[in-house]
Amino acid sequence: MPVVLDKNLFTVFVEWEVDTQQQLAFISAVADLVESFKTYRGFVSASFHCSEDGKRVVNYAQWQSKEDWQNAFQAPGREGVTTAIFDVIKQCNAKPVVTEGFYIVRMVENR
Repeated sequence: MPVVLDKNLFTVFVEWEVDTQQQLAFISAVADLVESFKTYRGFVSASFHCSEDGKRVVNYAQWQSKEDWQNAFQAPGREGVTTAIFDVIKQCNAKPVVTEGFYIVRMVENR
């Protein structure tokens, strides 16, 4: 997991329900598409987590600001990647559960 050095980052959590046999394929396909976000202003990182029971995936993404996150999805040319992500969601029979944005308020670190 990335080390958070900036407490002012905007963090987005997205959770999906997935078929157990599709969990790793879903993560692989979506993560490959999210690679393109690295070229957008304000992108910091994206991590994908799979549940032990194989039924859920959580994506934890950090951006310099909420505006940077929103602008990445509205940028010209993004339609193709957005469509591709929705195609993967459909192919893997994933169901979005939660999409929430957060800011870090307090961190406890071992440094």
